[in-house]
Amino acid sequence: MDNAFHMTIHPTAIVSSAATLGDNVSVGAFASIESGVTIGEGTIVRERAHICSGTVLGRNCRIHMNAVIGHAPQDFSYKGGPIRTTLGDCVTVRENATIHGSANPDGTCVGDNCFLMVGSHVAHDCKLGKGVLLANGALLAGHVQIDDGAFVSGNVVIHQFVRVGRLAMLSGGSRFGMDVPPYLIGDGANSVTLLNSVGLRRSTALNEVDRREVKAAYKILYRSGLTLSQALERLEAEFSSAAVKHWIEFFRTPSKRGFCRYWTAGRRNEMGE
Repeated sequence: MDNAFHMTIHPTAIVSSAATLGDNVSVGAFASIESGVTIGEGTIVRERAHICSGTVLGRNCRIHMNAVIGHAPQDFSYKGGPIRTTLGDCVTVRENATIHGSANPDGTCVGDNCFLMVGSHVAHDCKLGKGVLLANGALLAGHVQIDDGAFVSGNVVIHQFVRVGRLAMLSGGSRFGMDVPPYLIGDGANSVTLLNSVGLRRSTALNEVDRREVKAAYKILYRSGLTLSQALERLEAEFSSAAVKHWIEFFRTPSKRGFCRYWTAGRRNEMGE
C-alpha cells in the first residue's frame, strides 16, 4: 500500500497492504479494500463500501455507503480466478449500487464522469461510455454496452448483449431486449418513440451542424417509409457530420439482439397499446 502523506483511512477500515492508494484518498469507517486494488488520487470511499480485488478506480471518484465494486460475476461459466473492473475518473457510485467484475481481459468498464444512482447494477463485461447516468434501480445484465451520454431512468431493465446508443434516453420502468439506437427515446418494451431533442440540445459533444443533421437524418430513418438499408444509403450520401456517421456505424455494426421498433403515438393507438 502506498502510504501517501495526505491519505486518510478510518481506523476501522480494512485496507490490504497489497492495495495501491493515491494521494488525497479517503477511506471511511468499515470500508473494505482488497488486495490488488488501485485507487486514483482524490477518490473518496465512504463507509462500508467494498472494493474487490482486481478493481482500478480513477481519480476523484466518489464511492458511497454499501456500494460493492468488482465482486465476482453472476455468471455460471465463471469458475473462479482473477477478475477485472475499471472505473474512469470522476465516477460517482451511490448507496447500494453494485458493479461486477469480469474474468475476460477487457473486464467490466465504466467511463469517466458516469453517475450510478442508488441500487443500480452493472453486471459482468458491461461497457459504459463517458457521462452515462443510471438512475435508481436501473439494472444491466451481462455484456451490455451503453455509449456516451446515455440516460437510463429508474427501474429500467436491460437484457444481456443489448447496446444503447449515444445520447439515448430510456424512460422509467421500461425494458429492453433489443438495441436502442443513438439519440432516441426508448419507452415501454423494446420500443423507441421520439428523438431525444432535449438531450441533443444539452449535449456539449454536438455542435449546431450535428444537431441539424441528426434531426434531418431522423426524418429519413423513421418518417420516410424507407427500409433501413435504403435509409442508411441516403444518410451516407447526404450527410457529413460525425454525429450522423455515428448513427450509421451503430446500425452497420452487427447486432446480437436486433433493433427496437419505432412506434408513433398514432400507431400505438391503432395497435391498441
